Amino acid sequence: MTRSSPSVDLRIRAVVEALKPYAWHGLTAEMISRRALAAIDGCSEGRPTGPPVPRHDDRILILLACLHGHAWRSLTVEALSRQLVTALDSWHHESQWLEVELRWLLDTDG
Repeated sequence: MTRSSPSVDLRIRAVVEALKPYAWHGLTAEMISRRALAAIDGCSEGRPTGPPVPRHDDRILILLACLHGHAWRSLTVEALSRQLVTALDSWHHESQWLEVELRWLLDTDG
């Protein structure tokens, strides 16, 4: 069994708390993503969840891709929150690896 890190658990709880007050099953995938990102940002910065992130936030596309690939309305709010945090973490790790590989390529060309 894999154990989540405490920071992941805090972000999942923040997303749960951000979505719970709403009839979240009826929200659009975009609004779920925007509210989840606001909760994750607030948790990471040690502040309460603010309003949804702006529509132009690039990370929304990452979460939309995750949501469109699943029957997310059939999930519990906890399971949905875990999927969103995991999708964002996966994207972040892939982006970091891409940067590393790009540096390797640039270093070998020089």
